[in-house]
Amino acid sequence: MKGGGGDEVEKDILEQLYRIHTKAVYLYLYTLCHNHDLAEDLMQETFLRALCSLEIAQSELLPWLLTVARNLYLDTWRREKRLEKENERHKVEPATGKGILEMMIQKERNQNLYQAIQKLKDIEREAVVLYYFAGISQEEIGSILNLSYGNTRVILYRAKKNLKKLLEGEEMMRE
Repeated sequence: MKGGGGDEVEKDILEQLYRIHTKAVYLYLYTLCHNHDLAEDLMQETFLRALCSLEIAQSELLPWLLTVARNLYLDTWRREKRLEKENERHKVEPATGKGILEMMIQKERNQNLYQAIQKLKDIEREAVVLYYFAGISQEEIGSILNLSYGNTRVILYRAKKNLKKLLEGEEMMRE
């Protein structure tokens, strides 16, 4: 017989949490660091921290997970910068039922969108990924990025406008 039923309930909650939010947390982290392995490691660390703090209400869970993920990334980034300064010779390089034609066109569109998003300012890129890909509200984005609601709205508006210009520029270059 197992110890208290609470352990089993917490395990079920964590598994459900992982299934629901893993894609959003990974995408957000990958957008920040551009490195699959690092994003995977940070995602695992994020969910490990979630395991230690399961008392948070589920309605607040994804913004909290993304805040934890962002903080882990920033800690890792700072550590890497510090190591880079200490030893310049060891620089860290960033990791660089449809038909086949439809799938190829969609893949190209996705690549163009991804490349355009990468050209945005850091804060715009983070806001776009959080809002459009992770489905986080503007209020929650403001909380994650330490911005006011109004500032978040302006950043998203500018990012959308810049993305449109970048994507239209791609279309003109192809013609």
